[in-house]
Amino acid sequence: ILLLLRAFQSLVRLFPSILGNVVLVLVTVPLQDAEGNEIHSDYRNEVAKLANELNNEYPGLVLHYHRRMPFAERVSLFSCADMLVNSSIRHGLNLVPFEFVLCGDEKKGGFVVSEFLGCSRVLPGAVRTNPWRDEDLARAIHKLLLQDDHEKKFWHELQVAFCKKNTVYSWAEKAFLDMKKIRETMLELGEDVRARCRVGIVKMPHKEMSSKHLKLEHVYSAYQQAQTRLLIVDIDLLLRPILYPEKALEGPATLTSKREIAKCLRNISEHQGNFLFLLSSYSPEEIRNYLGEIEGLDKVGLAAEDGYYYKWPGSPLGRWDTKMHITDEWKDVAVGLMRQYTQRTNGSWIEDDKISSVTWHWESANPEFGSLQGKELQNHLQEMLSHFPVRIVLGKTFVRVRHEGVTKGAFVEHTIKHYNNRGGVDFLLGIGDDIADEDMFKVIMAYHRDAQYRVVSNSQTVQEVKVFTCTVGRQPATASHCLYKAEEVLELMGGLFLVNKKWRSNSMLELTDVLGHRRYKNPW
Repeated sequence: ILLLLRAFQSLVRLFPSILGNVVLVLVTVPLQDAEGNEIHSDYRNEVAKLANELNNEYPGLVLHYHRRMPFAERVSLFSCADMLVNSSIRHGLNLVPFEFVLCGDEKKGGFVVSEFLGCSRVLPGAVRTNPWRDEDLARAIHKLLLQDDHEKKFWHELQVAFCKKNTVYSWAEKAFLDMKKIRETMLELGEDVRARCRVGIVKMPHKEMSSKHLKLEHVYSAYQQAQTRLLIVDIDLLLRPILYPEKALEGPATLTSKREIAKCLRNISEHQGNFLFLLSSYSPEEIRNYLGEIEGLDKVGLAAEDGYYYKWPGSPLGRWDTKMHITDEWKDVAVGLMRQYTQRTNGSWIEDDKISSVTWHWESANPEFGSLQGKELQNHLQEMLSHFPVRIVLGKTFVRVRHEGVTKGAFVEHTIKHYNNRGGVDFLLGIGDDIADEDMFKVIMAYHRDAQYRVVSNSQTVQEVKVFTCTVGRQPATASHCLYKAEEVLELMGGLFLVNKKWRSNSMLELTDVLGHRRYKNPW
């Protein structure tokens, strides 16, 4: 309120011609505590003092009402006002500007609102300003006073249409729809809805916000034109909808069995010029248990424990190589500290059966408290392990200590160099869903910057290198694209399977169906 009065002082000083033509009707509402006693009396006295000073210097400039104004009286005031000025600095949901719009059919008055007011970004035609800058606020008021009638009519019609369309009922409906989408996303990501889903105002989910959603038809087209292809996919994205079908989205299912997925992976890996790798943070034993005794996966490359163990395409499933020798004297220090946080954080647990890493998980704990504990543990680990060759990674629901050099990015770099020595690739697809995949995306994007074109050795033709990096379930940071859920990864891989199948049938008519704009709900 004081900011508004100071702005009127500046208004009169900058534009003295308005004197006698403008009156500020200032309504201040007294605030009371739980016992009915008025609070903030000092501030009320400052407002009254400044209003009196303005009236003494410019008689009749300010009409100050310090009381609650009934709805009928407020509507009458709004209907005869030429302008509404709101200079709030901390006010999110304020419905007064909407009331002013619906009361102004005759005057069609505009309004100047603080940029800190929530509705300042949704009502068309609102003049937004920073109330801390009194001269800027004064100039905004003067600009609106001089606005032509046809402009007032134009903006008023838009404002009325907005208010009538976005009623409290439609707002409530959108809020519940957003909450439903958030719930579906949490289920898809394997999170505990009962522990984390709260009734209240929620943010719009990423699927409504991202403009970088991966167009599958672009991937199919680039895949079909390439001659050598390297595909790197997080294995969890393929198995999650199968291992946890109860957490999949409601509605028509795109789920299938592990055997059908294996058939698709075999088809892609056996196609001439294809090199397929499945990456994971799991141990080799866990990957073997997840995949089961599925035959024909020897042509698929695998990487376990973020690339510490790996298997080249063509090697038997039980034959693993290691990229480097690691030391483990840091493990006792990390596990000892993690045990202290496990005792104080109900629902947390330690994963210490990996050779190259130790992880503290809190996905079953209270999410807010677990996040605070995770950040604190990260800081303590960085202090205590600063002289060890390790790296501390803070994920969405975990803190991981891993040996230096053991990252998905390091493994992907090693893999790209391996195939570069054999002529390179002209199609590269990398898909992941957590913070550990960011290193992989950086390596792939760096490869694309250094090798935008490739000379095909057989024909000596120049082939453009097409690269797609994609994160799943969150907004892309390093990656160039995103997918909304794990089922879309199955849809993508199934589409590549169909491309190979139609390719072998030499039916260009059928291939057009795959490469076109059709989205297959069940490509299997």
